[in-house]
Amino acid sequence: MDGSIRGKVIDISVCISKDTPVYPGDPKPEIEKIASIQKDGFAVSRITFGSHTGTHIDAPSHVIEDGKTIDQLKLDNLIGSAVVLDFSEKGEAIGGNDLDVAHKRFGNTVSSTILLVKTRDSGEGRYTTFSDPPIDRTVYLDKSAAEWIIKNGFKVVGIDNLSVDAQSQTVVHRLLLGKGVLIVEYLDLHVVEEGIYFFACLPLKTVGCDGSPARSILIMDS
Repeated sequence: MDGSIRGKVIDISVCISKDTPVYPGDPKPEIEKIASIQKDGFAVSRITFGSHTGTHIDAPSHVIEDGKTIDQLKLDNLIGSAVVLDFSEKGEAIGGNDLDVAHKRFGNTVSSTILLVKTRDSGEGRYTTFSDPPIDRTVYLDKSAAEWIIKNGFKVVGIDNLSVDAQSQTVVHRLLLGKGVLIVEYLDLHVVEEGIYFFACLPLKTVGCDGSPARSILIMDS
């Protein structure tokens, strides 16, 4: 073996810049040049952002008292086979029955423990570049969807908008994270078709933190 990746790599991460939309109330990202090659012979930048900026992972401590923090998570759960379900034609909450019907399109061949939900919100241009995007008009998961995810043994659920929950709610967060199901938010799935992929999503190893930006990729057979 030569150690090379055998398959097409799809970057499903959202870029972090000063214009990256954030959940209302979260700090806006800033990137400041501290040193330059012209002046100092090297370049250094100061990067400031919230723990839930861009494509990011929610740790249980995000909503659960004394829950596990980012540095305590098992990376095994964030690497492996993922099923992408496409709900881009749906304009409202996604429920457990919706997930069940979509998942059954794959018959009994799916053994993935990672579920990625593609909605009409996918793509970096879906929010305007300011700190209060209209998340009340995005598609989200309802309580029955969270219960279905837990019942079917998923370890990770990802979605392509700023929250798995309806605006200003944490019901789905609490259900999923309370059962150890990790949440990945603000993925970019707009070029990804429904199917089975190899998934990897690794957070920054920030000690004691409730979430972290992450680089997320899919690998499909070439």
